[in-house]
Amino acid sequence: MNSLRRMLNVLDLFRPDQPVIDVDAICRELNYTPASAYRYLRELGDVGLLVKLPRGYALGPRIIALEHQMTDFDPLLVRSRDLVDKLVSDTGLDALISEWYGDSVVNVLIKRGSDAGPAGGGRGRPIDLFHSATSRVVLAYLLPRQIRRIYDAHASKPELEHLGMSWKDFSKSLLAIRKAGYCISESELYPGRTGVAAPIFDEKRRVLGSITLVGRNERFRAFQESFLCNLVVTASAELTSRIAEQ
Repeated sequence: MNSLRRMLNVLDLFRPDQPVIDVDAICRELNYTPASAYRYLRELGDVGLLVKLPRGYALGPRIIALEHQMTDFDPLLVRSRDLVDKLVSDTGLDALISEWYGDSVVNVLIKRGSDAGPAGGGRGRPIDLFHSATSRVVLAYLLPRQIRRIYDAHASKPELEHLGMSWKDFSKSLLAIRKAGYCISESELYPGRTGVAAPIFDEKRRVLGSITLVGRNERFRAFQESFLCNLVVTASAELTSRIAEQ
């Protein structure tokens, strides 16, 4: 692992239950030496990614500046807003754009519909690759070696129950998602909410993330399932085309 990656791993320590970190947290959770921990905190602070507080370090102002840049000018978000708006207008459900990040996906754009309730994990919150249509449709389109690595890292853990505990069942479930071109999940992140998601690709047909429609089970079932699936698949194909042309 190179030095830059080791340093950036420090940022992954920030969680809702841990908004401030210190040298002890870095050494304990990342197994770094105190000297490395001090150096990484200093360097991240120098570039504005961290700010020093009396009890340790919190995320710095440069994070907010980058978030503003992404929200207003990120090519994926700019090219997807009208598609998301139309999905919401046509269904009243919530629409999400999510990006793949490591062993999770992150919602980067949420457009709320008329449906009440949680919005599929919330913007910026990582969701593991096993729970929800938003995540599993991304997992299904990763490279075979990536899928095998992820399976081996989680084999026999409860999170695989939605896909199958054995490698045969696991890979068979992902193949079924690829053949369909979309994934549906019900009451996985939140009780009583159903979502359908389709993958988004880059110009080389590598999966980038997903686009999702999600809402209360009752509202979701008010539509024909094939209608919602077609809406999401069509929107994902259009967004993939726009990304390839940018």
